[in-house]
Amino acid sequence: MKSAYSLPILFLFFYGSVFSQEEAHPERQQQHTLGIVISHTQISQGIQANGKRKWLSLPSWAINYNYKFSKRWAIGLHNDIVVEDFAVEEHLKSANAQVLKRSYPIASAIMVSYKPGKHFSYMLGGGGEFAHTGNLFLFRVGLEYGYHLSKNWELNANVTNDLKVNAYNSWAIGLGVSRVFY
Repeated sequence: MKSAYSLPILFLFFYGSVFSQEEAHPERQQQHTLGIVISHTQISQGIQANGKRKWLSLPSWAINYNYKFSKRWAIGLHNDIVVEDFAVEEHLKSANAQVLKRSYPIASAIMVSYKPGKHFSYMLGGGGEFAHTGNLFLFRVGLEYGYHLSKNWELNANVTNDLKVNAYNSWAIGLGVSRVFY
């Protein structure tokens, strides 16, 4: 009967020892981060209701997930939503520019991040922008500055540029907070 209890106790002892060793070196651990960002998306090819071009500054939100698999590299899923309807000129498609209407588009991209130092990360990836008015393929490049508020919380400032293939270009600047999970 005593041997039946010794195995679970032994397991808990070794599990606790392994876990405490990982806590001593957090820079070697794999990390998951989940963040929320409030931003403004800038589009230079905006079209007003009267048909004239206008620079658009549109409110947007982002929810970003990252998996840090080494000291400098991470991969993640970054999702942005522009919370307005707008129209843009499809200047990248052909010489005859057409108006493209977008309604609350959600842009999702698989991103690879490289962090050469303590604070800055360089990001590159691809994905799509999805809206009921049509879907677009995109390439995204970005720069992010992260400042650790505590062991589990980070403040982020980022700039990203989305190139929607055969459509238009936009860039966003944002400020957010991320929760770090070890």
